[in-house]
Amino acid sequence: METPMIQFPPRGSVAPGGDDARARSTVRDTVLRLDVERLLAPFRREAGLAHAEGYGGWEATGLDGHTAGHVLSALATLSAAGDPETTRMRRALVAGLAECQDALGTGYIGGVPRGPALWDELRSGRIDAGAFFLNDRWVPLYNLHKVLAGLIDAAEIGDDQARRVLLAYAGWWREQLDALDDVALQRILECEFGGLTESFARLALATGDSRFLALARRLVPRDLADPLAAGRDELDGLHANTRIPVVVGFATIERAARVLAPELLAEVAAYEGAAARFFFDRVAGHRSVGIGGNSVREHFDASLASMSTAREGPETCNTHNMIKLAAELHALTDDDRYLLVAERARRNHLRSAQHPRHGGLAYFTPQRPAHYRVYSAEAEGFWCCMGSGFEAQALHGALAFSCRGDELRVTAPIPAAWGPDGLRIEQDVEEEAAAIEVEIRVESARDLDLSVLVPDWVDGSAAPSIAPLAGDGAPGTRLRFAVPAGSWTARISYPRALRLERASDGSPWVWVIDGPDVLAERIPDDGLEYRGSAARMSHIAVGALRPLAETPVLAPDALSGAERTGPGRVRVPTSRGPVDLEPFAGIHDARYTLSWPFGDAADRVAELARIDEASLGLESRTRDVIAFGEQQPESDHGLETGDEEIGRDGDVRWRRTSSRIRVTMNDWTGTADTLRLSWGAGADASSIRVRVGGRLVLDEAHPHGTAADARDVAIGADPGTVTHEIEIEGSPTPRLTEARLLSPDSDR
Repeated sequence: METPMIQFPPRGSVAPGGDDARARSTVRDTVLRLDVERLLAPFRREAGLAHAEGYGGWEATGLDGHTAGHVLSALATLSAAGDPETTRMRRALVAGLAECQDALGTGYIGGVPRGPALWDELRSGRIDAGAFFLNDRWVPLYNLHKVLAGLIDAAEIGDDQARRVLLAYAGWWREQLDALDDVALQRILECEFGGLTESFARLALATGDSRFLALARRLVPRDLADPLAAGRDELDGLHANTRIPVVVGFATIERAARVLAPELLAEVAAYEGAAARFFFDRVAGHRSVGIGGNSVREHFDASLASMSTAREGPETCNTHNMIKLAAELHALTDDDRYLLVAERARRNHLRSAQHPRHGGLAYFTPQRPAHYRVYSAEAEGFWCCMGSGFEAQALHGALAFSCRGDELRVTAPIPAAWGPDGLRIEQDVEEEAAAIEVEIRVESARDLDLSVLVPDWVDGSAAPSIAPLAGDGAPGTRLRFAVPAGSWTARISYPRALRLERASDGSPWVWVIDGPDVLAERIPDDGLEYRGSAARMSHIAVGALRPLAETPVLAPDALSGAERTGPGRVRVPTSRGPVDLEPFAGIHDARYTLSWPFGDAADRVAELARIDEASLGLESRTRDVIAFGEQQPESDHGLETGDEEIGRDGDVRWRRTSSRIRVTMNDWTGTADTLRLSWGAGADASSIRVRVGGRLVLDEAHPHGTAADARDVAIGADPGTVTHEIEIEGSPTPRLTEARLLSPDSDR
């Protein structure tokens, strides 16, 4: 008989406590301050209805409407426990979507500019798909997915109107996608399309309709799944969060096949399921840093060392979706390592990404020593990580408990409570300097089996103290209890293990971890702006970089002289004297050092000084920069192009065109006088003509192939000019890697 799949509690049914409860309360207040009519404005506009003024930021620059889907998902979680205010807001949002759907009469809902016309174009054979644009629209399927996912989340908690809207919308999707053959659909999937694969597999499970499972399988990009299923990591240079939500769908497909199509299970497990498992192993085990995050400037790099020197470190969306993937894989396999990885990332990355007072949400979490994070402004920006942050901060505690058949499970030592079907389980937690103390209370009308997952961060040399005693308490194993009907209590003391964690690829960087907490040094700096704005690139921490060579170096035996100074607080000896560390998740509005150079101090300082010499001078003169071939930098600068080609050489991505590239670069200081264009080598002949503000500033040809090079050209703008319109033409252009606006003076 097949082992039953793991079941997690229904959405919103677990009540978290402590810091997790505060995070959930903060996001509740943040979401309730949003205006439903402004969220609905893009949908009403596209349906031909009168509408309020929409929000700005990404909501007004092509990704119109994506935030409403995220908000609906967050509201589904927050209102599931009966909260009246979030319930009213959820119902108002769903009612507005229903009104827009009724006005169009096709089942469609969306805020994508010229959204309905897009599908006429696609069915007619006009498919102009780039990595982040489809028929001149910014990731339209990604946008529409957010609304679909929000409706699924609302329907799952029993919102009848959401279910009616969802089924009509799902029928529209099936009609549109059925009209496209597999070749056309795979071409469309070259443009980022979010988690549509997962959503249709979830729809199959929610409706029992296996046609949605078949549709989910059609939404599997073969160029991603084929190498993963064969055990090949070909992720270098790929945009991380284009892939992670899709791979979540691979695992959901296997879950749906187990329920709806057991005859397909062997095939699905060997393809989509195998791809999901291998992807998780590679990303979590080889491409992630201590806090559980991944990516540099949103892309997978070949080396983790680049993450410790870059301004733009792990993206919060990625971690939110990796936790979803971990939950799916645990449900399929009953392998606890997925939960252990998920809890590390949730506690250290996701919890750190929300400001505890004003509720702003972080996009990037730089690993570069002595850098900092930027948080979203109130009702401005509407970045992707702001939307997924609404969801993630509402979900704390969602994986605290689970069931497998008749067995009740505790999966992480976090304060939380759950009360399913005649029983209640509560877990209280006290954070001590050397241990975490847990009390588990169960009230049940029947006998039950209880298992408790011992965290992998427990000091294995000092087994947990357990009352009543059961099992040996080794890290990563389960303690098992036979719980009699009535009231029952167990107390467990988990000793913290203090350790250095090396970068998984052998790079000479480490993280200091005390029990469940990744530690960091707080570096106050009152001269920085820690909150973003409505400006397109305000999610990036653009303040001055500090020299890497000034960072203390940790020796291999550094922790032998460490001293505990409080819960999660440690004083550690370094090459520059003792440094006080604290849990990273609690550091806000400050610079911090989270990732530490490791090894012989003299060698590491010399190496870091060489990196500083090559990069800091240029960075201090840079007023704006575009990394070509990367989604967000290109989108932030309004890139328009045709006849495009995107590729990469190692970790460096490039773009070229035989048409024209247009971008807008900004220099808020008004001091830039030079444009630096860089490109990589290519065997083909190329040419490049560049205009800045309509003035020709560069015109040259490379008839015998192109060498990697850079050109500094005077932009000829009047002093004080803030906005610079750049046009680049070629037949084709070289493989452009970067454009920088440079000032003659350093900002250091």
